[in-house]
Amino acid sequence: MSALPTNRERKDLIYDVSDHPRELTGDDLAFLAKYTGKDPQALKPHVISVWKATKDQCWAFKCVQEFLFLTPRICLHPHYQAVCAASQNASPNNKLLHMDVGCCYGQDTRQLIMDGWKHGQLLAADLVPNYWNLGKTLFMDEDHLQVPFLAGSMTDDAFVSESSPSGTTTEHLLGRIDFIWAGLVLHVLSKEGCQQFLSNACSLLKPDGSFYGMCAGQKEAGESVATPDGKARRFLHSTESLREAMLHAGFSEADVWVNDSTQDHDKDLERAGMLIMVFTAIK
Repeated sequence: MSALPTNRERKDLIYDVSDHPRELTGDDLAFLAKYTGKDPQALKPHVISVWKATKDQCWAFKCVQEFLFLTPRICLHPHYQAVCAASQNASPNNKLLHMDVGCCYGQDTRQLIMDGWKHGQLLAADLVPNYWNLGKTLFMDEDHLQVPFLAGSMTDDAFVSESSPSGTTTEHLLGRIDFIWAGLVLHVLSKEGCQQFLSNACSLLKPDGSFYGMCAGQKEAGESVATPDGKARRFLHSTESLREAMLHAGFSEADVWVNDSTQDHDKDLERAGMLIMVFTAIK
């Protein structure tokens, strides 16, 4: 059972969840076709089937509604080349660990696999397992994907302690992870939730480990619409406020800047007064 309501169960949404998807393009299907080896046109009904199942079972984030989950963003981040180079240059006795937090279907984790990371070096985490399980259907790798998945919230201290009531904990990973990626996650959290997320991410990293990702923000930090669970207001950071929050969480260095994006979704955010921010922080 999902810890979040489905969109249909919420009556206070500022947008509608369409039952009529837009037409999928070749660019939309390129990564899935490459990963699965399937013809892009043959994948269209498969993608629509998973999309409909998601709307019935889960909270359909905006990225789900607009099929952004089909295209990994991790490879667009400037830090990604260094992440892959570190894995390629690591000695056999130095097993690097990479964690994809807020992994959704796991498209970014699969980009890492395609770029040479081994399954045993990767971890994926999200609030609920629904999206991850649907991702196995989407990417047709139920029988051979061996990446461990952890269900829990990085905003919850119990998730990084041995007292997790769900039985899922990252306590054994404290101070052991080299890289943590958070793609389009922080902006769905409250101000307090975001700060806790950053603190817990920092605690999981090794010294000199890096936390990198992207999130929506705005020029002046402030509250926005309701969080997916409806219990608080989302907080949209500015570049400066997010940098300060990262340093307060324990990172020794933090860099946050506005992404100069040409993607249509990002342009839509800009027209709505929001920004796509890119960040890298070092423990």
